[in-house]
Amino acid sequence: MIEFRDVTKEYPNGTKALRGVNLTISPREFVFVVGSSGAGKSTFLKLLLHEEIPTGGTVRVGRFELNNLTRKQIPHYRRQLGMVFQDFRLIANMNVYDNIAFAMRVVGRRERAIRERVAYLLQLVGLSHKAHSKPSELSGGEQQRVAIARALANNPDLIIADEPTGNIDPRMSRELLDLFVQLNEQGTTIVMVTHAHELVRQYNKRIIILDNGIVTADGGLRQAPTLVPPQPLHRHPTAPLPAPIYTQRRVG
Repeated sequence: MIEFRDVTKEYPNGTKALRGVNLTISPREFVFVVGSSGAGKSTFLKLLLHEEIPTGGTVRVGRFELNNLTRKQIPHYRRQLGMVFQDFRLIANMNVYDNIAFAMRVVGRRERAIRERVAYLLQLVGLSHKAHSKPSELSGGEQQRVAIARALANNPDLIIADEPTGNIDPRMSRELLDLFVQLNEQGTTIVMVTHAHELVRQYNKRIIILDNGIVTADGGLRQAPTLVPPQPLHRHPTAPLPAPIYTQRRVG
């Protein structure tokens, strides 16, 4: 799904954001990417989104080698991704339904298919009753659930989440992580960049730690003892929903 091969990134001001990064993320994996400020996480995301290109090495996502994407290929590449941002990035003058539907309309989906898919996604994230609400009428957690539904609109194989719990409370953060886990269990690859170290510790998933542009640890919690520093849904729109996921997860 994702391959970084000896990837370096140096900015014109001399900042070396990534230094010889090698990693592979397989289809259906759930991966947390963590690290302190300045560790290289933002550059890692920008390379995945093709907002930046490597100074050296190669980045491949699916069938696309990102170093050599043409201008015409870029929108086709980005359509295979679902992106969830810390600041939600919902369209303020559109209601919840239209925020989700917009992602499907821009790729030319038929309105009937849009109605079925949006209704399914709203039910999945527990917001069917908020379909006609504007983003300003929602809590932070509700806005982030809309953003996740929008990311799923075109049934991507890969979801990239940038600090998705950064603007919501701890209880809702756990509920959103449970939702991502549910999506991963249905076959969607999840790559989540986060500072929420305590939250990451509650989930038995792969952890990649970046420090000063270098991968310093890659594995589970036992392989990442420094994690806490001192300071697709490939499912028909009308298919039965999985068991309810908006309950607080018990951590033993």
